[in-house]
Amino acid sequence: MLSIVIKTLNEEGKVARAIESALAAGAEWTRQFGEPVQVVVADSRSSDATVAVASRYAVDVVQLPPEVERGCGAGVQLGYQASQGDYLYLLDGDMELNTDFPVAARRRLDAEPTLAGVAGTLADNRVRNGVDRLRVSSGEGARIGRLPWLNGGGLYRRRAIAAAGGYAADPNLKAYEEAELGMRLAAAGWSLERLPLPAVRHTGHDLDTLALLARHWRSGRAMAAGVLLRSAWGQPWWWAAVRLLIHPLAILLWWLGGLAGALLLVLLCSARGEAAQLPLALALWSALLLAVLAGAALALAWRRRSLSHVALSLYHWHYGALAIVLGALRPQRSPASPLPVRVLHQPPTHQAPRAA
Repeated sequence: MLSIVIKTLNEEGKVARAIESALAAGAEWTRQFGEPVQVVVADSRSSDATVAVASRYAVDVVQLPPEVERGCGAGVQLGYQASQGDYLYLLDGDMELNTDFPVAARRRLDAEPTLAGVAGTLADNRVRNGVDRLRVSSGEGARIGRLPWLNGGGLYRRRAIAAAGGYAADPNLKAYEEAELGMRLAAAGWSLERLPLPAVRHTGHDLDTLALLARHWRSGRAMAAGVLLRSAWGQPWWWAAVRLLIHPLAILLWWLGGLAGALLLVLLCSARGEAAQLPLALALWSALLLAVLAGAALALAWRRRSLSHVALSLYHWHYGALAIVLGALRPQRSPASPLPVRVLHQPPTHQAPRAA
């Protein structure tokens, strides 16, 4: 059986297209393999008509209860618990699934027993802000071959997820949930791959850059980097998490090193009775720090050939550095603890969703 999980939060204008694409892909799966398909809409307490729209279709609709904090990881895990398939396709509510791709992905999994998951390429219907432009320019959804994780969803074996901790996503994570799953799968001996085939079409955010970053901050999504690092501490994938977040971590070390150096200069000048020399020493130290940052910016500008990309990257790295500190201090629940599942709608032919 195939389960297609669509995670949603306020996607009333997009969820119908996501569901219809999933149902079409499911029909092709059944035609090719003769196996049933379940579509699960996993909603994170939408305040718009997302649930009402989804309930018009022959799909399972489940929702996070109020006692569970919303987030991308919690949405994925909710859908995983409500799913029953031996194969699991993870899809966002602002995506449309290519009808033929799950079949191609299944055949690739059948041909390679060590593969835990297979993705295809992601195409963006629109890009309206700098955050999405950074993602698109990085090529995250177009890298082909073996990958450490699958951005933009994909088809997974359920038994691989079971072998990697038994949960599809850490509910504590409001971002990086796909990366964290990939790290756990690699530690359990599995691999991931992206095929040179179109898999999904994605409709980006409506908000502009600053509004989107502000929303990420208010929702706690920005702090996911710190949550990831804290959860990875002591695990085999710790260094993989560090490499993923190397830029904001480098900025964090730059700030800490700058403050430590300034404090050391104050102490040295005070100990030697050279207080008059302190302004010059601090000015030279500040110039050195700025030169290091300017060098990084120039290297990025040379590689990307875009000043706007450099400006947004520098802003995002500083933003991320502070978010790492705050995220690492956030309380966390055990990621393997089952989430409570509220069943809102269910086709009569389906069994009740799993509790865990």
